[in-house]
Amino acid sequence: MELRESGKPVEPEMLMELGEETEKPEKPGKKAKPEMMVRSGKRKMVGVYLAAGSSQRMGTAKQSLELAEGISLGGVALLKALRCADFEQVVVIVREGDTLVWLPEEARHGLESGRCRIVVCPEAGFGMAHSLRTGIQVAEELEADAAMVMLADQPFIEADMLAGLIDAYEAGADYDYVASGDKGIPKPPVILGRRMWSTITSLEGDAGARALFHLPAFRGQMIEAAALTFMDIDTAKQYEEAKTIYKRQLCKVK
Repeated sequence: MELRESGKPVEPEMLMELGEETEKPEKPGKKAKPEMMVRSGKRKMVGVYLAAGSSQRMGTAKQSLELAEGISLGGVALLKALRCADFEQVVVIVREGDTLVWLPEEARHGLESGRCRIVVCPEAGFGMAHSLRTGIQVAEELEADAAMVMLADQPFIEADMLAGLIDAYEAGADYDYVASGDKGIPKPPVILGRRMWSTITSLEGDAGARALFHLPAFRGQMIEAAALTFMDIDTAKQYEEAKTIYKRQLCKVK
């Protein structure tokens, strides 16, 4: 199990709060599930999961809020990322002091197997650009060709959406990015190719990669997605609305 801070290993005390709820990891030698195996023949891609936001408007850490019993807001999209076979690894960016109690069981098992990695961003309080920079730096260390950036407060993304972004990126051999579209506005999840990374690491404050998509140096595509994908969950009222929608979706599945 590896925890990292600013690219260096740190002690795993942050996981102690998980306590008795943590199930034992799968026994060594057990075959990986098919959906966890990375497909061959594609550019190496990692998932960068940004979960280091301050949650100032909510007044409490959003990641730990429950959408349903035992299902945390921060864990829903993370499970979609972990089950995406195209990701070599999923890198979760958190802020200092995060107890990680919101991590779902599958993510804890992923920490043991190396499928998932927790990276602390000490500068997270200065804005999203710093969390993004940390994630891109880890992607560089992993020698990835691209990184899909996802947000921890987007519980309504779907596996088909992620697959569509990846297929579009692979089809565009000279693409530097493929972004989700919200009525013409590019938003995460977004795939960022290696050629963009040096520019991304120069961003400051709350600036994201969106401003870079208009630069002539970069070429890509935007794929429109359902409005629910981008639902803001920044206030108590929005949280209650999200719970209602999520529980309704669970009922449909059942």
